[in-house]
Amino acid sequence: MAALIRALHGSVTIVLIDHDIDQVLALSDRITVLHQGRVIAEGAPAEIQKNAEVQTAYLGHLKVAAGADAGLARAEGAPLLGVVSVDAFYGKSHVLHDVSLDVFPGEVVALLGRNGAGKTTTLAAITGVVPPRRGRITYRGRDITGGAPEAIARQGVGLVPQGRRIFPNLSVLENLTIARRGRGGWTLERVFETFPRLHQLRHASGGTLSGGELQLLAIARALMGNVELLLLDEPFEGLAPTIVETVWNVLHALKGETTLLLVEQNADLALALAGRAYVINNGSIVWSGDATTLRAQDDLRRRLLGV
Repeated sequence: MAALIRALHGSVTIVLIDHDIDQVLALSDRITVLHQGRVIAEGAPAEIQKNAEVQTAYLGHLKVAAGADAGLARAEGAPLLGVVSVDAFYGKSHVLHDVSLDVFPGEVVALLGRNGAGKTTTLAAITGVVPPRRGRITYRGRDITGGAPEAIARQGVGLVPQGRRIFPNLSVLENLTIARRGRGGWTLERVFETFPRLHQLRHASGGTLSGGELQLLAIARALMGNVELLLLDEPFEGLAPTIVETVWNVLHALKGETTLLLVEQNADLALALAGRAYVINNGSIVWSGDATTLRAQDDLRRRLLGV
C-alpha cells in the first residue's frame, strides 16, 4: 500500500487515515491530528513531530502519575504467563512477529505502543481469540496456545476489553452477578466497597452509564471472576481526567494482589503503575526493561513511543 501511495504522489490528492504514525509521517505532505474528537495540530510532518500537544497525546501525561511509587519488583520462579516467539495473523495479514514476553505472579507489566502496533492483537492471542500461527503461550506452566477463549478464562485469565462490552440491557448488579466465579475474595460487597459509584448505580441499566462508569463496571466485572491474571486493554482511553484518576487509583490498589498485564498508549499512566514494561512496534517487541528506566529517560520514551 505504501508503494502504491508513493507511486500516486503528485498525480492525485490522497486523504490518508491510518494508525501507523511512522507511515503517515513518511507519506504525507500535510497532517491533521485528531485527539478525542478535537483537532490538536495541523501542518507539515516536521512541525507535527515538534508539537508538544501531539507528543502529550501519544506519550500521555497526568498529574496523578507524577509522584507515583515504582512498581513492585519482579517475583522469582516461573512466570505466571509466558509468551514465546508468537506469530499471529488476521487472514493473510501478518500482525505479530516473534513476540515474546512474560509476567510473573504479583507483577504489573505494561505493554506499550502506538496505535496499530499490535498491543490488542497480543491480548487476543493470549486469550485465544486470535490463535497464534507459530509460537507458544503458557499459563501457570500449562500450554494454552490456541485454546478456546472460554477455557482460558476458566483457568483464571480475565480481560477488560477495549470498548468495555458490558451488557447494556442488564443492571449494574446483574452484570456483576453473572460474572461471579470461584471462591476468591471478590464478592459483591467487596466490589461495592472498592467502587462506591457502582453501588450507587447498582440498579441502573448498563446502557445508561457514562464512559467512566462503564470502565469501572468492566474492571469490577472482571474481578468478580476472581481471576489470577487481569488483562486490561486501554483502560484510560477516552476518559475525563477525574475518571482517569479514579481508575488509576483502583488499579494501583490492586498491585501485589492481582497480577496485571496493562496494554496502554498513555505511557505516563502505565509506567507509573508497572514494574516492568515492553514496547511493541509494527508487531515486534522493540524494547523491554524496568518501567522506571523508560519513565526516567525522556529521549528514549519519545523515540519509542512519540511521534
